[in-house]
Amino acid sequence: MADLLKAEPELARKLGHLTSIPGVGLTTAIVVVAETNGFILVENERQLASYAGLDVVQRQSGLSAQATRISRRGNVRLRTALYLPAVSSLRYNPQQMAFYARLRARQPSGKPGVIAVMRKLLVLCYSLWKNDCVYDPHYHPAHLAENEVAPTA
Repeated sequence: MADLLKAEPELARKLGHLTSIPGVGLTTAIVVVAETNGFILVENERQLASYAGLDVVQRQSGLSAQATRISRRGNVRLRTALYLPAVSSLRYNPQQMAFYARLRARQPSGKPGVIAVMRKLLVLCYSLWKNDCVYDPHYHPAHLAENEVAPTA
């Protein structure tokens, strides 16, 4: 894989953006890009989560409704590739730790929180790939809106 990346510097640079995320290594980044075909056919984050099978569905029939779960109708290899990076990012990424702690406060089981972190990592990979930028742990879109100055007439 390293020899192939030397032949494709543009791909190596974009994979470097994905590996800047704490918990995501080169193998995971390659699997995510390969399984999504470089995010070419993905139009938005919801479509990507559905493709990976990480979208939330509720099974119901008549008046009975079960608890919400992930659909698991998507790409198994993509979900498998994201599990260990999600667990690793819960250990080394402060933003993911805080997100997981908020989810864990609402639900005693840890599995839905790990699945939510998997989805968050996938969406983050998609965003970094499309915007062609490196992971910034201090990025917060609300702060960017505050810094913008409205044009005066």
